[in-house]
Amino acid sequence: MKSSDPLQIHLSLVSHTNVGKTTLARTLLMRDVGEVADRAHVTETTDDYVLVHSREGGELILWDTPGFGDSVALARRLEERQNPIGWFISQVWDRFANKAFWLDQRLIRHIRDRSDVVLYLVNVDQLPEHASYIRSEMQILAWIRKPVLVLLNQLGEPRPPEAEAADVDRWREALAPYPFVADILPLDAFARCWVQERTLLEAIGRALPETLTQAYRALRLSWERGRQAIYEASIEAMAQHLQKLASAQAKLPLPSLKDRALEMAFRLGLTKDEKTPLHDAQDVLRSRAADSFCALTNRLLEVNGLHGEGVPKEIYRRMKTDWNLASYGLDPGSAAAIGAGLGLAGGAAAGAMADAASGGLSLGVGSIIGTVLGAVSGLGAAKAYNYRSGKTDAVLSWSESALDDFMLEAVLLYLAVAHYGRGRGDWAEGESPAFWKETVAEVLKHQKSERGGCAAHEGEASFDTDGWERRLSAAVGAVLEKLYPTPTAS
Repeated sequence: MKSSDPLQIHLSLVSHTNVGKTTLARTLLMRDVGEVADRAHVTETTDDYVLVHSREGGELILWDTPGFGDSVALARRLEERQNPIGWFISQVWDRFANKAFWLDQRLIRHIRDRSDVVLYLVNVDQLPEHASYIRSEMQILAWIRKPVLVLLNQLGEPRPPEAEAADVDRWREALAPYPFVADILPLDAFARCWVQERTLLEAIGRALPETLTQAYRALRLSWERGRQAIYEASIEAMAQHLQKLASAQAKLPLPSLKDRALEMAFRLGLTKDEKTPLHDAQDVLRSRAADSFCALTNRLLEVNGLHGEGVPKEIYRRMKTDWNLASYGLDPGSAAAIGAGLGLAGGAAAGAMADAASGGLSLGVGSIIGTVLGAVSGLGAAKAYNYRSGKTDAVLSWSESALDDFMLEAVLLYLAVAHYGRGRGDWAEGESPAFWKETVAEVLKHQKSERGGCAAHEGEASFDTDGWERRLSAAVGAVLEKLYPTPTAS
C-alpha cells in the first residue's frame, strides 16, 4: 500500500522489457544500481532507491521495476478481474498454474498502490501503431490510475531542439486518447543532460496532487542545490584550466644567425626541418596545454559522478606525429607577432597544429581538443602565439585567438561530460555533434563582441580565475538555454 509518510514521494520507472529502465535509473541516481545487459528480463525484482533527500526529512523514491512481458495477456487479465471468475483466475489459478504471469500482476498492483507518478519509458521509434504492446501497456497504465510521464528513450546522439520537439509532437498525437498521460519528455538514458532532468522534476511536480506539493518543493530545492554544486565545480575546473593557459609562458633565447639561416634554408626547401629554440618553446606550451586539458577532463568526470580515464594514451603517442609545425612563411600581415623578433623578412611562425580535416587526424577527443590537436580551427602560429623579444631572451605565450579556441574546447568538453549517462558505463571519448560546436561558437562570438575583445594579454596581465568563471558561467548558461529552450506557454 501507499506509504503513510507524507514526506515520501514515490516514482515507479516502468517499461516493456529491455527498453532501458535500469540504465536510466543509474543515470538519474548518479550511481550504479541493478544489472544492465542486452537481454530481456534483466531486472527481476522491484527495487527502491532514494533519488534525493530534503533537509526536512523528505525522500523522493525511485522504484526500478521488472519490464512488462506479455503485455497483451496482462492487459486482458486485468480487465477480466472485474468479474468473479476473472478475479479467481487472477488471484488463485495464475498463482499455481503460471507463477511468472501471477508475479506480473502483483507488480502492476504494487505500482498502483505505491506510486504517486509513473515514469513510462519507451523506445522513441516504436509508436503505438508500430508496436502493439504499447497499446496494451496503455491499458495497463489506465488500470493503475496514476499520472504518467512518458519518457522518450533511445534517441541516439544529442540532436538540435527542433528534432527532439518533432519526436515529442509525434508521441503527443499518438497518445492523445489517453488522458492520464500528463506529459511527454525526451530523456535518453545514454545522452541526457541534467537540464533535461530538471525539466523532468518540474513535470513531476505538476503531476502530483496538491497534498504533496509542499514536501515535493523541498525535495526539488535539495536536488537543485546538488546539481548547482556540480555545475559550479565544473565551471571552476574549466576556469582554472583556462587561467593556467592564459598565464603560461615559455622563455627562449634570441635566434642566432645560424637559427635564422637554417630557417631560411628550410623555407626555401633546401633543408629538412630542424629544431630551433622557437620550436622547443612551442612544444613546451603545447605539452602543458595537453596536460592541463587531460587534468580538466579527469576533474570534470569526477565532479559529474563518472568513471574512466579522460584521455587515452593513444593521444599522447599521436602528439609527437600529429603536432606538426609549419614553416615561418605566413602572410606578411600576420608576421609581426614573431617574425619581427626573429628577424625574418616578411615571415611569421606558423606552429599551430594542422587542421584535422586536412591533416587526417581522426580522434573522438580530437573533435573537442581544438587548438591542442588542431581539430577546431587550424590557426597559424602568428595567431596562436604571442612573441615578445627582450635584450637577451624572448617570451612565448598563447595568443588571444588561441585562448578563444581553448575556451571553445572547454565548453565542448563540458557538454560531452554533462550528456554522458552513467548507465553507459565508464566514460569513453566520442565525437561531439556538429551543432554543439556551431552553438558554442555562436555564443562565444556574441559574448566577445559584447565585451569588445578578450584583452587576455596586456603586458603581464591576464584574466584571473574569477574572470574566467564569470565568462564561462555566462557562456555555458547561454549554450544550455539554446540547446534546451524553455517551452513557451501555449
